[in-house]
Amino acid sequence: MKTVSRKYFILAMVLSVAGCQTQPAKQGTAIDDIREELNKGIVQNEAQPAMLPPAEISAALMPSIDLNLGGTGKPVDRFDVRVNNAEAREFFMGLVEGTPYNMVVHPDVTGTISLNLKNVTIPGVMETLRDVYGYEFSQNAAGFQVLPVRLQSRIFYVNYLNLKRSGSSEMTVSSGQITQSSSESSGDSSDSTSTTTENQSSAKVSTSSEADIWSEMSASLQSIIGNGAGRSITLSPQSGIVVVRAMPAELREVEGFLRAMQSSLQRQVILEAKILEVELKDGFQSGINWSKIAKSDGGDNSIGIGQTGGGSIFDGTGYNQSLAGQAGNISNDNFSAIDALGIAGFGGVFSAAIKLADFNAFIELLKSQGNVQVLSSPRVTTMNNQKAIIKVGEDEFFVTDVSSETTTGTGGTTSTPDITLTPFFSGIALDVTPQIDRNGTVTLHIHPSVSEVTDQTKNLVIGGQIQT
Repeated sequence: MKTVSRKYFILAMVLSVAGCQTQPAKQGTAIDDIREELNKGIVQNEAQPAMLPPAEISAALMPSIDLNLGGTGKPVDRFDVRVNNAEAREFFMGLVEGTPYNMVVHPDVTGTISLNLKNVTIPGVMETLRDVYGYEFSQNAAGFQVLPVRLQSRIFYVNYLNLKRSGSSEMTVSSGQITQSSSESSGDSSDSTSTTTENQSSAKVSTSSEADIWSEMSASLQSIIGNGAGRSITLSPQSGIVVVRAMPAELREVEGFLRAMQSSLQRQVILEAKILEVELKDGFQSGINWSKIAKSDGGDNSIGIGQTGGGSIFDGTGYNQSLAGQAGNISNDNFSAIDALGIAGFGGVFSAAIKLADFNAFIELLKSQGNVQVLSSPRVTTMNNQKAIIKVGEDEFFVTDVSSETTTGTGGTTSTPDITLTPFFSGIALDVTPQIDRNGTVTLHIHPSVSEVTDQTKNLVIGGQIQT
C-alpha cells in the first residue's frame, strides 16, 4: 500500500509538470515578426545620416573668433573680512579701498553690519550681505551700486504662445436606456403625458487636461509676491512681457520661478508609433512526445494518454491529413493495459489509461499565430504636458436620422424628405500626453481607441407594418 501511494504521488507530480510547462515561443511566430518590425525602425533611425546644412550656411552661422590672445586675466584677489557693528555706509565704502572696484551707496542705506569671512572676494561679500541683511545691489561697468530695500519694478520676458488648449478622453460602457412615462389629468378631462429617457452607464472613465499658461502664471506670481501695498503684476501675453513690482527679494524669487517654468515648458518630445496588424491563423503546431519518463520498480501498471474524436484541425494545405480519423496506440512499448485505448486524430477529447510500470504520453499544442503587417508609422512632435493625437483610419458617412415634411396646398400634398448624415471614424486613434522631467525621462499617458463602424439593417414591426 505504501508503494502504490508513492507511485501515485509521482504520477501526480509528473502530470502537474506536464500541465504547467510553458512552451518557448517558436521561431517565426507573430511576436517575433512584431519585434523584427520594431527593431527595423530603430535601426533605420540610427543608420540615417545627419542632415548637414550647406557649407555657405555653416560659414555664415559660424561666430567670429576673437584672436586677442593676451595674457590670462589677473587672479581675483581674496582676503579676510571681520567687522562688528560697523555702519553699513562706511563698511561698503571701505570694502573696495585698495581694489579695482568702485562703490556707490544710496543715501537711504542705513544699519550696522557684523560678519567674519575668510578667503572671500568682493562679489562674494556683496552677495552674502544681500542674502543675510537684505542690502540690494547691482553691478555694472562703473562698479557696485548699493540700493535701499524698497519696492522696485522689473521686466521679464516669457517666450510662450498666447493660446489656451484643452483636451479630454472618455470611455463609457453603457448598459442601455431606461424610459419613464408619467400621465397627468386635469379637471377639464384633458390628459398630458411626458416621457423621459435616461442612459444608464455601468462604467465610465474620463480624463481631461487644460493648458492656460498665462492665467496659471499670473496666479503663481501673485502668490509669490503677496498682496502687500504697492505690489502689482502686469502681463502682456501678446508681446511676452511680464512686469512685476515688488521687493528685491521677491523679485529674485519671481526670476527663479520664471526661469524654471520656461525650462519645463520648452521641453518637447517626438512620438513615433507603429500600427501593426496581426492576422491570426492556425498555422503552427508544436508537440512533445514523452516516453518512459518515469520508471517504477516493477508491476503491470501503465499510463496512456490520447484523444478520441477530432481530426478537423488537420483539414488544410500543408497538414498531414492521413492522421485524421486514424486509430492507434500512443504507447511505444505496446502495453496490454492500454492496447484498447486508441486515438482518432488530434484535437479531440483528452483521455488516459494508467500503468505505473511505465509512463507514455503524447501532448499536442496548437498555437494561433499569424501574419504581421505594418499599417502605418506615424510621427508627431508635442510639447511638455500637451496632448497629441495620432489617427490612422478613415471617416465614413452614415444615415442617422430620416424625417419628412408634408405640405398641403391647392395643388396637392408634397412630401419633402430630410436625411441627416453623420461621419463615423473607423480605425485606430491614440491620444498621448507626455510629461518630461529635467533629466529627460518621459512619462506617457496613452488612451488607445480602436473602432470599426459597419452597415447594419434592422427590421422593426410598428403598427403591424415592417419598418426598415
